[in-house]
Amino acid sequence: MLKKFLSSMSGLMLLLATVFQSPGAFASVDSVLVWGTGTSQSNVDGVAAWIKSVGGFTTVDSVVNGTQTLANLSNYDAVLFFSNSSGSSNSSNGNVLADYADTGARLVLTTFSWANQGNNTLGGRIVSDALSPYEYSGGSLYSNATMQSNDGSDFFTSVSAVGGYYRDAVILTTGAVSHGTWSDGRSLLASKDNVVGVNLFPDDAYGQLSGDYRQLFVNALSAGSDEDGDGYTVSDGDCDDDDAAINPAADEECDGVDND
Repeated sequence: MLKKFLSSMSGLMLLLATVFQSPGAFASVDSVLVWGTGTSQSNVDGVAAWIKSVGGFTTVDSVVNGTQTLANLSNYDAVLFFSNSSGSSNSSNGNVLADYADTGARLVLTTFSWANQGNNTLGGRIVSDALSPYEYSGGSLYSNATMQSNDGSDFFTSVSAVGGYYRDAVILTTGAVSHGTWSDGRSLLASKDNVVGVNLFPDDAYGQLSGDYRQLFVNALSAGSDEDGDGYTVSDGDCDDDDAAINPAADEECDGVDND
């Protein structure tokens, strides 16, 4: 009787886990698009190259300027967006990024998305619907800072130090969570559901970056992914995220395997 009860409770827990996945959990990331505006194709290619090398993703493509379509963005498990020129981050871009975020896929926004410099700042629905974890509270910050603290989440796995110069004066939008802080008190990384904001410019062709910044951007693209699709991530206590049969709601069996 006890065994039947425990089995029933385990099944109920698994059902609830499927319906109420932990915030931020999303499918495994194998393909990434790096979208840069107001910059050169070679610069965007450079960012894409080290993201693929460090992250080990199967596919990392790059595209520069122009407004993308949802159909194109939807070919990728995650998108990283950055801009570097006035007029490049218009409302059309913000609208299609919002459409992509609505699909539940991971979207990473970076400096200068919140620059408050003419049309450089993202507009459209990504802002008006407050899907971005950040909004601007002044002009960009052109000053050196280092990572002061973080919350120990998956975003900071293998990240022990980060330094940067090109950042934005950001504040959190309602419901967003800051996971790391710069030495001047500004937020370094924040998330809001499946949208992540990294308050740092990723194009290292300009220098002014140090430490484990590449790993930080890679983590922003993939942290919190549910690799085996069982409704649990590593942060939820899934000790083997490559095996859907192993998760916190699974029955523990005498088979020499940590099933739960």
